[in-house]
Parts: sequence; C-alpha cells; structure tokens
Amino acid sequence: MEKVEWDDVQAIVLRGYGKLPYSAYVLWQFNTEDNLAKKQWLTALTERLTRANACDDEDEPDAGSSAQERASGRNCSRPAFNLALTARGLGQLGVGESVLNGFSTEFIEGMAPPPSDPTKIPRRSNLLGDIGKSLPQCWDWGGWEKEREIDGLLLLFAVDEPSLQKLVDIETRKMAGVARPIPPDLRGRFHFNNGFKEHFGFKDGISQPLIEGAPCQKEPKDSDEMQARISLVKPGEFLLGYLNERKERVGKRHGTNGDGAKTKRDLRLNGTYLVFRQLEQDVAAFDAFVSNLAEGLCETKDWVRARLMGRKPDGKPLIDIDASGSDALNDFLYHYEDQDGLVCPIGAHVRRANPRDSLGPDPDTALHLSKMHRIIRRGRPYGNQWEPGRPKEMDEPRGMLFIALNADIAGQFEMIQHTWLNNPHFSGLHTGTDPISHVDDGGLITIQRRPINLHFKRATPFVRVRGGAYFFLPGIQALRDIAASLSDEPHRAASNHLSHMMT
Repeated sequence: MEKVEWDDVQAIVLRGYGKLPYSAYVLWQFNTEDNLAKKQWLTALTERLTRANACDDEDEPDAGSSAQERASGRNCSRPAFNLALTARGLGQLGVGESVLNGFSTEFIEGMAPPPSDPTKIPRRSNLLGDIGKSLPQCWDWGGWEKEREIDGLLLLFAVDEPSLQKLVDIETRKMAGVARPIPPDLRGRFHFNNGFKEHFGFKDGISQPLIEGAPCQKEPKDSDEMQARISLVKPGEFLLGYLNERKERVGKRHGTNGDGAKTKRDLRLNGTYLVFRQLEQDVAAFDAFVSNLAEGLCETKDWVRARLMGRKPDGKPLIDIDASGSDALNDFLYHYEDQDGLVCPIGAHVRRANPRDSLGPDPDTALHLSKMHRIIRRGRPYGNQWEPGRPKEMDEPRGMLFIALNADIAGQFEMIQHTWLNNPHFSGLHTGTDPISHVDDGGLITIQRRPINLHFKRATPFVRVRGGAYFFLPGIQALRDIAASLSDEPHRAASNHLSHMMT
C-alpha cells in the first residue's frame, strides 16, 4: 500500500465538514499584475488552509456538550479553508505553458469552452448534457457570457451564519488589491432539522468511496469483505502522483528521474481536480410530478420518490440488507440481488451514478471497473427549504452546489455524466435519461415491474445548470512552490521559473 503524504493534501478530499454546516464559495479573479502582492497573499493563505491529516479530536464536538450541540456541531467552532485554481488562475500565478500542458485537457479547456461555430453546440456541452435551458450561454457564471474569467475558488466552512459572514469578510479584505470576488454570492448549508436531506427530500452524501490508507477513516472490518469490495478505492483515483485502480500513476511520485538524478517537485503531486456546478432545483415541479404519478399508480409519494432515486428518502437502499447502521447503507450489489431491476429500477439515479457490479462481462470485473469511475462528492444545498403552498412569486431559487473530486475529469465525472446519467440506453434500457438530471431527451422513465414494465413521460427537467467550472485543488507544497516563484519581477520571470517543474 502506497503511503500518501496526507499532511500535504487539502482536507476537503477526506472531509465533508459535517460539523461546519454553513459554507461560502468565493469565486475570484486577480486584479493586479503585482507578483509580490500575489506572493504575499498566497503565502499567507496557504498556511491557513485545512489539511487532510488535521482530523483529530479538535474537529469533534466536546464530549461534555449537550446532545443538541453535538447534533448541530455548534461546539466545534474552528472554521475550515480550502483553495482551488483554474487553469487561467495558474497562468496568472506564473505557471508556464509547458507545465500547464501536463494537466488534463478537460481542465485546461474548462467546463464550458465557447463555441467556435455559433450555429453548433460545443462538444463538451453536448457531452455533459448542458443544452436547452442549461446551455452555458444562460449561466450566471462560468459560461459563455457572464463572469467567465475565473481564476480561483475559496471554500470556507463555519459553524453558523455569523461566523461564516465574519470569515468571508476577513478573507475578502485580505485579498483586496490582489483579487476581486466575482458574483454570485454562493452559500451552502446543511439542514440538521431534516436529517441532511437535499431539496428533493433525500438524505445526501451516503455512497462515498473510501480511499485506501486514509487517516481518521472508518476502514472496513476484516469480516466485512462486502464493504471493502464495494467502497475501498486506490488513492490514485483521487490524488495525482499515486497508483490508481489501473495500476497507473498520473504525475511524478518521487523527486528523481530515471537516472536517479534529483528533479523538481511535480506541481500536480497531492492535488486533485475539483468539479463545481450550481444546479438549481425546481422542487415544486418535482413534487407535483411525484404526486400525480403516485395518484395514478395508487402508490405513496415516498414509493415513487424511491423508484426515481434508487434509495428511500432516509437513505436506505431499496435492496434488502441484513446489517443495520449507517455503514451498512452501501453493503449491497445488483448482479445477483436485483439483476432485472425489479427492486431498484435500472434507470434510477443512484444505480446510474454508481452501477457497482451490474455492468460488464461478470460481476467481479464490473465492480472493479466501476471503481475506476468513482468520485468524491462534497456538495451542499443552497437556498431555503421549500414550503408547499408558498406563492411562486414569493419563493427564491434553491438547489445544489455540486462538488466532485477526481483525478481524471474525463474518466470519472464526465464519464458518469455522459455514459451513465445521460445515456438513454444505459444497461440495456431503450429510452430515458436519469430522472433527476437536467437533461431533457423527450424519453420515458421506466420502472421494471411484473407482468409489464411501467413507462411514463417525464415533465420538463427538474434541474437546471446555472454555472460551473473545472478547478485544480493543489497540494500545500505546490502552492508554496508557486508562491515562492513569484517576485516583484515581471510576470514572465515567474512563468519561466516554473516552466520546467513537470518536465
């Protein structure tokens, strides 16, 4: 087992900061060519970033706190900071073209490359299903028109709203004169009163991969071979510089070349790609669709919701499991338990997003192949909770600030989006895309049932993309190296200094 330099990894790779329910995502752009100012700001910020190995008792509520405090995390007041950069932002920090070319094409091009031909939708927008009302031309940020030039993302987490606002005020003051925040003001929040459910009413963040050898992580017990088979994944699927499930390594792991000579540290080492998307949810339309379907089928609304999602609203899988407790919520497979989708529909959201052992020549190979496409999700809901009956004109936008971490954007996030979620022929289906997605293909939702399957027309998509971008979440040392390369010399000098960091 490879030893990961966890003290050099930003903590969001391992932690969702569940005890810090309030979050802000500050998009920003450099507004100066003063390299010395950039260096001072980045150096100071880097030392404040929360590291992956900082997951000791200081992150837990005090043992003497009340049950309510422990549930809400109010006794854990230490905030968390993380920083991610776009390809443009790396360039603004002096990272030369030869180094940038070592990063993935998807990262360099961005989530929404503008069309070269105004009459055609670009390939990546088609691949992600970002068409119709979700076309990047309609985005509030990161698209083809509004707030396109983004250099970085500051991720801030706090125990309550006043603490978060204070954090945002402090950090924006510190970046003044170096960078400017870009609208919109993106704030996320976990709602403890509804059990960490997102706006459609489902408990979120359940099926997460476990990184082999990660600290402060509940490793599967020796007796629990099922959980290890399903969830334990090689570090290289999420961190550059380590072996992945293909036994390949992206980025240099050691500081020597083939001749044994010492080389400069790879800027990609201990970093990962961060996918960030603002997904607006039309909860009223979703609820109306579910209500009408439940009435037509003589079923409950929760029954319908569960068949669309693939889990019950409380997170329990539709497939029977013997064990109890949160750790058991992922101890199931599909090939032998539910090959025909009679329990969990084949086209349900969670089955598409993580097919486990259901795709491939045999279940063992399929399960191994699925581990090559896992992502770590760190998203949070935004906006107030939906209240039935509230007039639409008095309501406000709400949705999910989706975050995915992966070492291969094309092979993980984009592959899941295109080949599984947006594929009308997923796993032998004849029509229909993910029923919870933002894609409107005009197809049908299929629920497997005997003696005949149920088919219904889905309404207009319940989700709409409002913004997005691809970022890189660097290791701590990489940020130090970038900062150290900056000086009061012209921008080009810093670029030349870093031009051979990965060659």
